[in-house]
Amino acid sequence: MTPEDVEMMGDQVPEEEMLSEDKVFDDGADYRTIIKEKFYITWDKSSYFGQSAILNHGITHKDQKLLTRMFEDIKIYTFTQTVILQGAAGIGKTTLLRKAMLEWADGNICQQYSYVFYLNGKEVSQSKEKSFVELISNNWPSSEGPIEEILSEPRNLLFMIDSFDELDFSFEEPEFALCSDWNQKHPVSFLISSLLRKVMLPESFLVVTTRSTAWKRLMPLLHNPRCVNLPGLSKISRMDYIHHLLKDKTWAMDAICSIRKNERLFNMCHVYHMCQVICTCLKEQMEKGGNIADICQTTTALFTYYICSLFSQVDESCITLPNETLLRSLCQAAAEGIWSMKYILYKKNLRKNELTRDDLSVFLNVNVLQEDKEYENCYAFTHFHVQEFFAALFYLLIQNPEKRDYPRKSFEDLYSLLESNSFHNPHLEQMKCFMFGLLNKDRVRQLEETFKFTISMDIKVELLMCLETLEKDDINPSPLTLPDLLPCLYETQDRDFITRALNYFTRIDVRVEEETQLLIYSFCLKYCYSLETIKLTAVAELRNLLDLNPTAETCLKDTVARIMKYWQDLFSVLHKNECLREMDLYESRLDESLMKILNEELSHTRCKLQKLLLGSVCFLNSCQDFRFLTNCHTLTHLDLKDANLEDNGLRSLCEALQSQKCKLRVLRLESCALNAIHCIKLSDALNRSRSLVFLNLSTNNLTDNGGQSLCKIIENPNCRLERLSLRGCDFSQVGSEFLFTALKKNRSLIHLDLGSNRVQDSGIKFLCRALQDPTCTLQELELMGCVLTSEGCLDLASVIVNNPNLWSLDLANNNLMDAGLHILCEALKNPKCRIQRLGLENCGFSPVCCKDLLSLFYQNQSLVQINLMKNALSYDTIRELCKVLKSSRCKIKFLALNKKDICNKKIKKLLNDLRMNDSKLVIESYYCNTESGSWWQYF
Repeated sequence: MTPEDVEMMGDQVPEEEMLSEDKVFDDGADYRTIIKEKFYITWDKSSYFGQSAILNHGITHKDQKLLTRMFEDIKIYTFTQTVILQGAAGIGKTTLLRKAMLEWADGNICQQYSYVFYLNGKEVSQSKEKSFVELISNNWPSSEGPIEEILSEPRNLLFMIDSFDELDFSFEEPEFALCSDWNQKHPVSFLISSLLRKVMLPESFLVVTTRSTAWKRLMPLLHNPRCVNLPGLSKISRMDYIHHLLKDKTWAMDAICSIRKNERLFNMCHVYHMCQVICTCLKEQMEKGGNIADICQTTTALFTYYICSLFSQVDESCITLPNETLLRSLCQAAAEGIWSMKYILYKKNLRKNELTRDDLSVFLNVNVLQEDKEYENCYAFTHFHVQEFFAALFYLLIQNPEKRDYPRKSFEDLYSLLESNSFHNPHLEQMKCFMFGLLNKDRVRQLEETFKFTISMDIKVELLMCLETLEKDDINPSPLTLPDLLPCLYETQDRDFITRALNYFTRIDVRVEEETQLLIYSFCLKYCYSLETIKLTAVAELRNLLDLNPTAETCLKDTVARIMKYWQDLFSVLHKNECLREMDLYESRLDESLMKILNEELSHTRCKLQKLLLGSVCFLNSCQDFRFLTNCHTLTHLDLKDANLEDNGLRSLCEALQSQKCKLRVLRLESCALNAIHCIKLSDALNRSRSLVFLNLSTNNLTDNGGQSLCKIIENPNCRLERLSLRGCDFSQVGSEFLFTALKKNRSLIHLDLGSNRVQDSGIKFLCRALQDPTCTLQELELMGCVLTSEGCLDLASVIVNNPNLWSLDLANNNLMDAGLHILCEALKNPKCRIQRLGLENCGFSPVCCKDLLSLFYQNQSLVQINLMKNALSYDTIRELCKVLKSSRCKIKFLALNKKDICNKKIKKLLNDLRMNDSKLVIESYYCNTESGSWWQYF
């Protein structure tokens, strides 16, 4: 354990104040002396060090550094006046502030502030109407002079608001109702809100502590705060502390291995007190001969054992168990507190939930609740997670609405709880997990045996109905995501329920970065039998998952085997989910083991996958192996975009393509670092392929030599290719000569994309000669960014008039100018023209082209889609085009224009009138974001 973690543990041990709030101080004492007496703290380090209690109010070096520089953001060199100290419940936030008060009073830290004021959440919440001066004057001695004089210099003041989450205020006051007058009396909630929002003493400095779960409620109240997280025990320190608590080396090792399998449980151990609770529970079960691996499998299992063990003491005492009504009332108070992010039970909360002091006695006696020793009528659960557990239990104990004479409260709504997610509603996350975990029949049996009454499972049906509604609501998509739902389903450990819950999900998108995610997804997804498409980003490398403490090396072999089993289970969806047709492993990191598992699953006789996307996948240690292509007879689509195909990978791919067993029809190899030599090897394999019809080789440095190899494939009489994309492959006009011969012999190609190659006007001549051949089958031609000018338009015009098959032509990003457009328009107006889709984006047109465009729109009877974006069309040009578009002779239904033009008020009105005239007409400013990168796919 590091010295820093020992210091942090010292911060987390509960403290007790030595003097009461209402002590009368000597008038001669100054403010700092009073603060030292008030916050004189004692804590007992014997829980860790085995030493006697030590009186110690010193501050650690780490904490001193934090407090000294907390208003400075070193990374971006900025300075703020408000700081949030956030961390989990029990992490040591209150202790840190109280020690800071002592250190300031001793003259050790924060001496730039003349006065520091401490405001406790529980104390403030029980105050009624006061002035701000009265609120902070509890410890103010007469020897210091009038406090109003101090407040007149706010830049020298620091206010510390401790435990924002314990403030029993809604903070719904409008800003105009807040106060800046420190002498005027207001409800205390107004005063605190005014201080937080910088209406009261805006130049003063402010530190606020809060639980991480209440952070969302605090942030909207503050102006430009800096957030400082208190992290708690490190991973290594947690394991060291577990060793210390369990003593027995074997028990400790078993506990560490079991806890580490459950990341959520291991994360809870970063809080000193929670680590104690978990270890105490495990030790008790070990002594009874229990299986701690099963107990640690879910957080719900462990907390059920813990809670039941607390109430087992009742049988040995004169205390009676709570009945169902009383337990429901406590659980309701717990749930309401979790939803509202308020974690203290004040007197009014007890009344609201029909709880009396006598009712609480059983929960106080078994350490479920604790009473605050400093402030009257304040109760809290012994730990935040205990409150979350009882809050979750509320949803199982909730009464049937038909049997009640009052409407359902907002926090009782299962639908709202279910659609909450970890990003927007982090405070509900663990409660929701516990609720699902309590659906497990073993957990229910434990609770029924403990509390001696039957628990209804009607909630299961309601949850399934909610899930179906959430998934099928296309109008109002739910914020619930699968990464949020799957951990909850895993907590149930109920295969039948998981199957029914996932029955409504056909598409899933998950990312595996840690072992717990791998465990959860591998367990749940194999029961998602309706799954059709899965996007799975696997970035959790084995070596990163094995970050075990050196003392836990005995777990290493078992851990490797366990992780491999998880991967095997996860990829088993390929043969267990027979509806699965598409798998996307975008940006995954695959090693030899994962590649072997993937090959095995894709080769399974029950695998029905059709489309496999491996875009931007990193194949570790050159583990590219595509043998599955010859075994998976349903796989027709393989995407390797940005996958950096290595020599062994290309060899494996070519071997598969040559096999008659390979049924691949679509192969995408964009940006795979291929060159002319690779192209020669690939060409040999493609010549033997009898299934491939689509090949994309864009953005590879193939050069004309590689193009020559491809042309040999095209001119092969047995070539089946229908769609070929050579975009950005460093071809020149020389490559066009090879294409001329190939296209004259080819009878299968219908789509050719040569965009972003330097074809130039000289190269387009060869290409157009081939396209004018009566036997040419090409239908779609993309020549974006091919360095063409108006001179090349003469050859293209001949093709437009003479090729009866060509119906789509894209000439974007070529410097055609108005002269080039004129040539094209004359051809496009020819009755023999069959062009339906025309791309002319960024071709250098000016308002001069207006006449040609008007005549084209009016006379052409085939053109349906046209792209004129990034051309300098004037308002007058667009106005005249709109007039033509209203004409019944104009057949255009899709027009792309500049966003700036479309947003112009005058043009906007013209377009709105057009749409009213023709509801089917689409006019948009589209920016390429489609799979192939073609503008027209937007429409």
